[in-house]
Amino acid sequence: MIAALLSSMAVAGLALAGEPLTPAEAEAYNEAAKIAQSGDPARGHECAVTLTELAQRLGDKHSRTVEALELAARCHEAAGEYEAMVATRERLVEKFPATPTARVAMLALVRHHRATLAFEKAAAVMERFAERWPGEREAIDLLQEAFVLRAQLGHDKRALELSERMEKLYAGKDPQRLALIYWARADLLPKTLPDDQARQAHAAGYLQRYGNKGGPARRIVAEVTYAAIEWRRACKQKDGLMDLCVSVKPAAPDAPKGGKAPRLTCAGPAAQAITVHPRDRKLAESAQRRLREAVSLGEILPPVEDPWLRAKVDEALDQAELILADAKLEEALAVRPPADLSFFREDWREFSDDARDRKIYAEQKRKSEDSTRRFLDYWNKSQERTNDLNRRYEKVAARKRSVRGMFAAAARNGIVSQTQVDTLMAAEVPAGLKSDAAIKAYCGALADSTGPIATAAMQAFEYCWQRSAMFAYTDPSVEFCGAELQRRQPRAYPPQRELFGFIEPPPLEPVSAPVQVEPPILEQE
Repeated sequence: MIAALLSSMAVAGLALAGEPLTPAEAEAYNEAAKIAQSGDPARGHECAVTLTELAQRLGDKHSRTVEALELAARCHEAAGEYEAMVATRERLVEKFPATPTARVAMLALVRHHRATLAFEKAAAVMERFAERWPGEREAIDLLQEAFVLRAQLGHDKRALELSERMEKLYAGKDPQRLALIYWARADLLPKTLPDDQARQAHAAGYLQRYGNKGGPARRIVAEVTYAAIEWRRACKQKDGLMDLCVSVKPAAPDAPKGGKAPRLTCAGPAAQAITVHPRDRKLAESAQRRLREAVSLGEILPPVEDPWLRAKVDEALDQAELILADAKLEEALAVRPPADLSFFREDWREFSDDARDRKIYAEQKRKSEDSTRRFLDYWNKSQERTNDLNRRYEKVAARKRSVRGMFAAAARNGIVSQTQVDTLMAAEVPAGLKSDAAIKAYCGALADSTGPIATAAMQAFEYCWQRSAMFAYTDPSVEFCGAELQRRQPRAYPPQRELFGFIEPPPLEPVSAPVQVEPPILEQE
């Protein structure tokens, strides 16, 4: 390696002058070069001193000075004198920046700083290398690594400058790499806009600049990111349930209004009433169109080798399918059972001799048949919507492409079934049920009929909650599942705060402590 270094310098024809070495200097130089080449740690210090003194005698204008400094740095490294090695190579780079040896020295500094976890110093050397030799094959790799290091060190402004520099230097040469770097800028953007707006603008910028140039996988992630934010923006109701445009309140009977009696329902204390709020039609349709395109791209997507990108694509595709199903879910939640139902009939009036009784019975029969028809029509359509939604969400959960998608689908399955039950139980009791016994019997029959659906909802919530413990994972969907179980089955799932109490949160960073030594042995009196 030393011979290759010397021959490359000779071929390069360095623009340095100087008198030839004296026989003594040449002998010392050759002997030290052999030690540097062998990497003998025992003679490394002596070799470094000899070469450093020789470089000082020759001066900065001698052609052999740069060789002597590089060999001296290698001797320092062999002897384990790393600080001296760094100082020697830094001097070489400063005094002889245009030589091929300076390039070798800078790459060696990068390796050293990287190995010793001096990431800030490593990033600085990488940036200097790319600035000095932008056309070298290592330049873009080092500049990309410097970008990552600066971002991880929290130097957001510098990392953004590096990404823009790479775009200018290597535009058109490696679009996939530049697309990756541009997408990584999402977390470095200045906080001049709310998070959603900044991320959406960044996704739009990526699609405009790169589109398919960065590969179909990254396009899918960008499209879903943009569309998901657009879908949220379409809803003016803030803090909706898992990005659904709804508001939730207890399904308690309404208070009396204007002297009227309160509305009678079969709703229990845990039942909830969900109100669906309209979305901005233009934004919602645009988001749905983008999400359908992303799902179509995912169906023909070739295998993605990068595991990090594969995980992001899987999560994005799950999110796209969930939001497409959420649009159908909001439509289903907006449907209410028919009002003014009456199944009451007094059969004895049918055979009464009094024409007025027969007329009252005919009206009762008409209302009963009309109520039966309207209710069955509602129930059949409700079942069709529920089955369709369950199939959509179960499809996402069964694939297990992403943890987030799996738990979000399980939570939504529970919402679909539980809302169907709560909606029926919170509907007004049909007219004609005058006695408490009749109302109790009706509510009991309704509870028995909806029991299997309520059980399915609890099973979905339990799956979500229990599997999250297996994965040691949590997110808003998991928290919702746990809250529903604790609220609806408090005996089986007692609130954790009551069970475990409050604990002090762990520190944000590890707390360092001095070295602990054994206490001195006290002399016995």
